[in-house]
Amino acid sequence: MQDEEKTKQQLIDELKEMRLQVGELKKSEAERRQIEGALRESEERYRKMVNAVTGYTYTVVINEGEAISTQHSMGCYPITGYKPEDYQSDPYLWYSMILPDDRMIAVNAIGNILKGLPIPPVEHRIIRKDGSVLWIRNTLVPYYGEEGHLIKYDGLIENISERKQAEEALRFSEEKFRTIAETAVDAIISANSSGDIIFWNMSAQKIFGYSEDEIIGRSLRMLMPERYREDHQKGIERMKTQAESKYFGRFTEMHGLRKDGSEFPLELSVAMWKVDREIYFSAIIRDITKRKKLERELEKNATTDMLTQAFNRTKFDEIIKREIERVKRYAHPLSMIMFDIDYFKHVNDQHGHTVGDYILKTLTRVVKENLREIDALVRWGGEEFTIIAPETKLELAKILAERIRVAVEHYPFEIVGRITISLGVTQFRKQDTEDTFITRTDDALYTAKRRGRNRTEVSQ
Repeated sequence: MQDEEKTKQQLIDELKEMRLQVGELKKSEAERRQIEGALRESEERYRKMVNAVTGYTYTVVINEGEAISTQHSMGCYPITGYKPEDYQSDPYLWYSMILPDDRMIAVNAIGNILKGLPIPPVEHRIIRKDGSVLWIRNTLVPYYGEEGHLIKYDGLIENISERKQAEEALRFSEEKFRTIAETAVDAIISANSSGDIIFWNMSAQKIFGYSEDEIIGRSLRMLMPERYREDHQKGIERMKTQAESKYFGRFTEMHGLRKDGSEFPLELSVAMWKVDREIYFSAIIRDITKRKKLERELEKNATTDMLTQAFNRTKFDEIIKREIERVKRYAHPLSMIMFDIDYFKHVNDQHGHTVGDYILKTLTRVVKENLREIDALVRWGGEEFTIIAPETKLELAKILAERIRVAVEHYPFEIVGRITISLGVTQFRKQDTEDTFITRTDDALYTAKRRGRNRTEVSQ
């Protein structure tokens, strides 16, 4: 009886254990189904995400170094014009799509991952189904087996044509700017906000004497004389405060400093621009040495008698107005000397105008040698000359006139030998005008001529 009870209890215990095991099995099955469902959901989300990206993904399975199968997401169609099934019927379709000139890029990339070498994303062109050419970026992710052999690789293809077009446009723009800058006659210099030079064209090298290697990274200040540097810095600071993103300055004349230490006149225009809060400056600099020389020559021609190189009547008008104004403002003395050559008509009649011109030019030189730096010699007309003597009282003016008379009288002129001049001297009076001042000097000259020539007469 006891044995029967014991057997019954064992059966009950075994039944309970079986029920527990069945429960565990049911629980494991439920968990398995839950995991599989989560996996399917995750895979679906991944598939939708992959198909939604602008690029597309693909997988290539490798066996003994050869591609045996490929899988492509739906994103391949917008980029290549081919559908995923097109790749199944032609495993080498992708390679044939690569532009022939770019195929070695892809071949080298695959060769590197077969060797286990890391590779960066590669960029190359493909020919779409419609024949158009597209730039793509191909990112490869390799997977290796236990023995280190490549078993597959995933890839992400992105359309980068717009970026490449932008890069090409930028490259073209930069190349165009550099070509223009390098062939420009004017110096073109760019600097950062600190005033350090970041661009230097060939004309800048020719004008200033510094090579690009010598000047890049150095301060603009070294290109200008010391007297301009403070104003230059103030100008830079003013431009930095401009609210606009660009600033264009007018042409300004100043002086530059060459590598050899010599100064030269230049014309300068400055532009400023801002990029990401950084400020940059560009300057167009023109060497105007020749222009300034020409301007001086033109001014000289406009104010100088061509034969004698004394001032002409135009320059006389400028000087006399300025000096009379100074007399009226500061009460400084001002005198005038007027002279002409005695019997000059006889010289021309006897020896000709060539000798007459020689006399006029030589006489001018002799007179200038006896003038002070502040005095101005003017050819008044024919053989008549005028001297404006600033800061000079009548007594000193007479002494100056006599010195000139004696120097001319003793000069050994060729062919004619001795030449003399007659002179009239006067001092500006408070009530004088320009006309009365000139008339009184002229009267003194004719008094000298009436009284025998080769003499100086003074009009009080």
